[in-house]
Amino acid sequence: MRFTSLLAPALLALDATDAAEAAKNPKNSVLLSNVKTLTLRNGQKTSARRVSPIPQLTCIGGDAKGLYEVDVMRCKNAGSDYDDDNIQWTCTASLPEEFKLGSTDVICEGYDSPDDPYILKGSCGAEYRLVLTSKGLEKYGNRGSSWSGDGDSTSQTIGIVFWLLFFGVIFWMLFKACIKSFVIFTEHDKI
Repeated sequence: MRFTSLLAPALLALDATDAAEAAKNPKNSVLLSNVKTLTLRNGQKTSARRVSPIPQLTCIGGDAKGLYEVDVMRCKNAGSDYDDDNIQWTCTASLPEEFKLGSTDVICEGYDSPDDPYILKGSCGAEYRLVLTSKGLEKYGNRGSSWSGDGDSTSQTIGIVFWLLFFGVIFWMLFKACIKSFVIFTEHDKI
């Protein structure tokens, strides 16, 4: 009799714990550290709850940006960095020999807030850089320059204008200093 009187409160406490856990973790959320792999597809959008959906795959740079679109990317959970919320991902994609993946960032929507360790299922996307290999450089040439990462013509123009103005101001300052010292020197000779 004593055992059954202790068993009932224990079962109620266990049931209350399960209910609280279920309320905390809705059906369409998952702990980010429990996600083992992601398969992301070109042309597909992420699911969204608090923010607008984003493309699952977005090329954000690299010297091959715009030359090829990744169709499918697979990302594997490579463990956490310094805590369970900072997951490191290893991403791969089947690419022609002229291209390779550069840096890749996986972005997921936190379920209740940006810092929530639980994410909305299907909310992950990847931003990546696409780079030319040596074969790609042979085929497409060097599309960028050392000071303009993606070969963007607007960036190149702004860079050229900046350096022209910079050296122009330096030249003007040196010119004015020389003229001033010349004037002082010639006035000193007249006295």
